[in-house]
Amino acid sequence: MKTIATIKKLKKQLKGIKEKGFIKTHRFHDNGVGKTLEDLLGIKENNFRLPDVGNVELKAKRIDSDSMLTIATKSPEPRGVNKVLFDKYKYRNKEGHFNLHSTVYGSRKNSQSFQVIFEGKRLALKNKYKIEAYWSVSVFDDVLKVKSDKILLVLAETKGEKKSPNEKFHYIEAYLLSDLNIKKFRSAIETDRLKIDIRIGIYRSGKNKGKGHDHGTGFRINKRDFLHLFDFFERLI
Repeated sequence: MKTIATIKKLKKQLKGIKEKGFIKTHRFHDNGVGKTLEDLLGIKENNFRLPDVGNVELKAKRIDSDSMLTIATKSPEPRGVNKVLFDKYKYRNKEGHFNLHSTVYGSRKNSQSFQVIFEGKRLALKNKYKIEAYWSVSVFDDVLKVKSDKILLVLAETKGEKKSPNEKFHYIEAYLLSDLNIKKFRSAIETDRLKIDIRIGIYRSGKNKGKGHDHGTGFRINKRDFLHLFDFFERLI
């Protein structure tokens, strides 16, 4: 595990990476954004030490043009419930294809009657048909279970098809975070700052043509709201 000597050196490295502009991914999967940054920093793992700071866990995230972060992507449980939801709530889009696109909030029902509510250790999707659908709170483990004293969060703009060999990253901002406040995290859901985007369509060709196709349920939050889930944060670049 490589040790990065000081915050000053880390800032210099990050600034140099930012000045390179868009960099082609080193791994064409969801973790390409993190693996590419690890390579650029010369880190073999996503943890390293800084004197007077302690253990630091590296987290790199893609940032959309509207400054939204996807902090988790997970379909609801139990298995197969997306098909049930799709069959009950699907509608035709402008092109005449069936879709179920729905942004779900914690404070109120949306136009499709969806609302998320905490029930113990799970987040339940309430709906008028009383279909049982939920996410275990463990869906947020990437944020909640930090193994280090602090998090180095680096945000990257992207070009090209996401998660493909052609994707490129421009690492534009970096923050040192610590002391996640669980109450603030829960409040972010209950006050609609953290939203759930359900995206289900249909296959338009191939052997599955006409069947439902889950494009990924994303838990999304504005970058600045995410930073304020922590009791401490410092911008590095």
